[in-house]
Amino acid sequence: MAEKEGYLNSSGSSDTMNLGDVFMEPMEKRLFFRLTALAFLITFLTLACSSTREVHQETPLDTPEHHVFSGLILLDKGYLTDAKREFNLALKLNPRFSRAYLGLGLTYGRERKYQLALDSMCSARDEAKTDEDKASAFVGFMRLYTKMGTKGWLNKVKERFYDALHYKKDLPEAYYYMGVAYRKANRLYMAKKAFEKVIEINKGFVAESREELKSLEKPNG
Repeated sequence: MAEKEGYLNSSGSSDTMNLGDVFMEPMEKRLFFRLTALAFLITFLTLACSSTREVHQETPLDTPEHHVFSGLILLDKGYLTDAKREFNLALKLNPRFSRAYLGLGLTYGRERKYQLALDSMCSARDEAKTDEDKASAFVGFMRLYTKMGTKGWLNKVKERFYDALHYKKDLPEAYYYMGVAYRKANRLYMAKKAFEKVIEINKGFVAESREELKSLEKPNG
């Protein structure tokens, strides 16, 4: 029988030399260093990605709300292409953002692309998450029907007016655009009452309503 290499210690026992014991310690160290380096790399990448997401989320100019706000200003100034860009950027960030569809609907209405306008307004209504957004969508329909002026348009405006008030009572823009519709239909007394209601509510569109009332008071108002 082959004997193991060894030597007798002071107690007379044999200390056997095992090659695995010689090489195990350096191998364990190398494995430890590799695992440590890998763990450090994973931690670094995780923190870096998390930091990138946080910076993006906190950018105040790249939110659906800000893009819609900018789009409405551009729409009011008549920059329709730029307004649509802002509304579409809002939808890119949140494809179900009701107010972005509302803005697109109003913009298409200004371009006389009425089917696109109505489709967008339907999306604004359907994606509305709050009563206020739902009411705003119905006011959007009021504005579109007034601009389109097709058969039965005034009745459609009045129907959407009551829909808007169902979701938000005393909504100033609902009364204001109802006044605009009555004026277009030459029902001046009803227009006057609607504009006066806006001033009574006193929560928006007050200056615009006062201008409308001044215009109605003129001989050719």
